Amino acid sequence: MKNNKMKSIQSKNSRITQLDIIRGFCLCGILLANLMSFTGFYSLELNEILQLPTEDRITLFLIDWLVEGKFYAMFSILFGAGFALQRQNFSNTYSTEAHVAFKIFWMRRMLVLLTFGLLHLFFIWHGDILTLYSLLGLLLLFFSSFNQQKLRRWIYCLFSLPILIHLILYFSHSHPFWSSFSQMASQLQTSFGYSQQTLLDLRTSNKIQDVFLANIISVVPRPMSYLQTGRIPEVLAYFLTGIYLTQKYIISTSNSTLLTPLPSNKTLFKYLIAGLSMSFGYAYIKAITGSPFSTTLLGLFQGVLYHISAIFIALGLLGYLFKTSHLNNSKVKPLALLGRCSLSNYLSQTSLCVLIFYGYGLALMGKVAFISIVGFAISILILQYYACSLWLKYFSQGPLELIWRKISYKKYSKQYFFSPKKKQTSVH
Repeated sequence: MKNNKMKSIQSKNSRITQLDIIRGFCLCGILLANLMSFTGFYSLELNEILQLPTEDRITLFLIDWLVEGKFYAMFSILFGAGFALQRQNFSNTYSTEAHVAFKIFWMRRMLVLLTFGLLHLFFIWHGDILTLYSLLGLLLLFFSSFNQQKLRRWIYCLFSLPILIHLILYFSHSHPFWSSFSQMASQLQTSFGYSQQTLLDLRTSNKIQDVFLANIISVVPRPMSYLQTGRIPEVLAYFLTGIYLTQKYIISTSNSTLLTPLPSNKTLFKYLIAGLSMSFGYAYIKAITGSPFSTTLLGLFQGVLYHISAIFIALGLLGYLFKTSHLNNSKVKPLALLGRCSLSNYLSQTSLCVLIFYGYGLALMGKVAFISIVGFAISILILQYYACSLWLKYFSQGPLELIWRKISYKKYSKQYFFSPKKKQTSVH
């Protein structure tokens, strides 16, 4: 009986096409932002940044203004929406067992994601986001029964925390607590005999063990970096925003019927204008200081602009894309295909970038113009589009999504998970 119910949940897991399109759109922006790191921007000193060619500085400015922080914000909101939609599927299938069944399913799902994240973090790229997503994703079970009013209160509180933390940092930045994890990383680097080499040296080395060591050294200060920048409460706030928006607007996963109308285009346009105006200020400050984050008064102002602008732009774009993405399916089909394989595409993007830019690959880090970021991004996305097109002719989801799903549901029919794709667009 239980197996039948689980198969029922799986079969009801119809995708909302607009969400796939938005996921694909987010992957494009996330790749552009990540390429700034892979090309070596964050290893440059301010004087080196100021001496870059004009076209490079314009490219970096546009990415900071239009991309940085906005697309991962939308992707985080979609993650929360996915939680709410999957919980709805369980509630529709189970009765009194729904809460327990979903809790087991979601915990298993997050543990699998954590495994993917840790492998990615240590063996491929130190900038992994899946580990944080999985750990914060487990916390969503605490919020699963909250109504819209309670969710709004938590969202407001969590979104205010990054600014509060930045304010505390401004007054106490010299306290040894804030540099403790960085000191641990330096000590670890020295103990391995690499005290005379920078992280850039290690990442551009042709020895895989050097790159692996660079990942480990980068992981150590990462929790403190997340705390300082307010990334932890911010991501959780985006998750809850996704749950809130799903409760307020989306009636079911079987179609895109809405409970209430989305905000008007005029309102969404105001969100975008407000967000872009503030983000312009953030990008300008980064352009003249060379830093996305600092504990100065100017850095505090920059942080406020960054956090608030990302919220406004994410909400504006999500609303507009959800309302318009179905109008011309032929134009947005590539985004939908990318979105259906979002986990596989995210990990393949970073894997390809490592092979292109790190020392044991083509070793292009620090050797290419930053204007080439756009060309690299387009090339990788085209490659992924054709790969997804071929794969989805035979399977209903991406390769890692199938594995993730199979382990999450555990012990259920192999025939379901690896059966050829049905004609209808399905599987959430």
